Amino acid sequence: MFYFDDFYGKKILKSTLLSDFDCFFTTRNFVLTASNRIDLEEEALNNRIFLKEKLKVKNIITTKQTHSDNIKIVSESQLYYDDTDALISNIEDSLILLNYADCVPIILYSKKDNAGAVIHAGWRGTAKEIARKTSEKMQKELNIKAENIIALIGPSIGKCCFETSYDVFTQLINSQNKTQFYNKKNDKYFIDLKLLNKYQLSDTGIINIDMCDYCTCCMSDIFFSYRKEKGVTARHSAIIKIKRG
Repeated sequence: MFYFDDFYGKKILKSTLLSDFDCFFTTRNFVLTASNRIDLEEEALNNRIFLKEKLKVKNIITTKQTHSDNIKIVSESQLYYDDTDALISNIEDSLILLNYADCVPIILYSKKDNAGAVIHAGWRGTAKEIARKTSEKMQKELNIKAENIIALIGPSIGKCCFETSYDVFTQLINSQNKTQFYNKKNDKYFIDLKLLNKYQLSDTGIINIDMCDYCTCCMSDIFFSYRKEKGVTARHSAIIKIKRG
């Protein structure tokens, strides 16, 4: 179950599945990436400094997101990853941050292995099955069992608002072979991207999945929405800190 919480005066979204860990989704109240909102650049910079101070980390590890299915395992010597939409880490005190404004934010974490991942899954990444591939890479390369992974699927545009074309629909249905994730009205398709990503994670053996019901487009007063704000928007973020063992 998802719930709003207070992070030193900043509004964040957490899950009861990982309530005791430093992983959460930010809101408009805690902007960390201004994107094309120049008026928020100073606030975002100050909030990043604030975040590092409160979580007691030296650096934030992030990426240039390109709607790809490129996944990297974090190394201690690299803080920035080009052309990457998912990061995996088992390095103590590493802090991963990815950004969103309607796309699906996903956090994976294994308490037993003290390893986690953050995934950015828009419709392109979903069609390329980035959630499934990240889970499989985490399991294979870090030797983590699926039953030990907890998955949090955060706020994104909902089926209520993600109206798309037949071309996008075919790319998604061809990759998933599922029928429960959409509604059709006239010549438009309304897609549930969160549910598609839940299917992908379940297909890799993950059992403990918390999927947020919130739609960023409907709730643009709390989250940033690229569609609702016609592209002129900042970003909310998904964050995980790998704890010190």
